[in-house]
Amino acid sequence: MLGSAGASNAAGVMTGAKFTQIQFGMTRQQVLDIAGAENCETGGSFGDSIHCRGHAAGDYYAYATFGFTSAAADAKVDSKSQEKLLAPSAPTLTLAKFNQVTVGMTRAQVLATVGQGSCTTWSEYYPAYPSTAGVTLSLSCFDVDGYSSTGFYRGSAHLWFTDGVLQGKRQWDLV
Repeated sequence: MLGSAGASNAAGVMTGAKFTQIQFGMTRQQVLDIAGAENCETGGSFGDSIHCRGHAAGDYYAYATFGFTSAAADAKVDSKSQEKLLAPSAPTLTLAKFNQVTVGMTRAQVLATVGQGSCTTWSEYYPAYPSTAGVTLSLSCFDVDGYSSTGFYRGSAHLWFTDGVLQGKRQWDLV
């Protein structure tokens, strides 16, 4: 664990802006310099990854997780995921739009169908970093009432891509 369990330094709280600043290829120390070690931890169920809370009180609902190419101190970020740190800019997803999305579509085709502003990146992983071969990307997409900063999802979907091609999809409460 990098920070103490009772730490509640607001400066160390993970935010969407900090998440966006952390880039693939950065080292653990560079991640911690941006994220702030006070609300981040590693080890245990997190293994070699770094898990940073979005609330000083220790609430895990808003968080970011960063994976690395190895356990070495100089390992590079090869995966990033976030929950509730990045909001969709203009959610318009509907069940009808979701149903038009089919496995095999490109990311651009999917976003044109569901609405570019409906989705945020949930996770991204480069298994052979720095190569982009085999990259997996998951999007979280929302209907107009589906995103709430208080943690309630009403209408949403997850979409999974490998090398830019849709591999799977799932929706919750879209109308």
